[in-house]
Amino acid sequence: MRIIYLTIVLTIIINSLSAQDQPPVEDQLAPEYLNDEDPIDEENKEAMESMMIWKLTEELDLKVEQADKFFPRFHEHRKAIDILKNKERSLGKSLNQDMKNKNMLTSSQVKKIIKESTSLRKKMADLEEKFLLESGEILDPNQQAKLGLFKHKMMKNMKGKMKKRRGMKGGKKSRRGKKHNKRGYWN
Repeated sequence: MRIIYLTIVLTIIINSLSAQDQPPVEDQLAPEYLNDEDPIDEENKEAMESMMIWKLTEELDLKVEQADKFFPRFHEHRKAIDILKNKERSLGKSLNQDMKNKNMLTSSQVKKIIKESTSLRKKMADLEEKFLLESGEILDPNQQAKLGLFKHKMMKNMKGKMKKRRGMKGGKKSRRGKKHNKRGYWN
């Protein structure tokens, strides 16, 4: 019963936040960072956001009063992070477009893009740290620790599910016998 009540309250909060007269994220971006196509359409984005809120509510075992205070802050935090991610994505797209067009890049251009991208990632990390630390005003220390681990845990679960889906074709594993680098790109 408590979960149903929390779900209803969260839905109302999310709807009221999205209904406020706030400019969309696209309007908050500088024109040079706007992109024509979004890899994740709005419907999927909303479904993922709802699922994340549901999982977060369940994981943190939020009380109604906590949820009322926590999710508006969470929503603002996500919006700020999305703005920075869109800027970083735009930098990558412009660099990729220059390479596709066989434009000769100068060393200073590449350094500038690398510095901008690194700066954006640092800002995201700073926002994440600030959000986690300030969540202590609403959450107890145990909930705060769970929140800190939540993103990693959720990403690990999603990666595992995607691996299972991708790895099974016709009932057989598609990567059988193939070695792949577990350490990542730079190994």
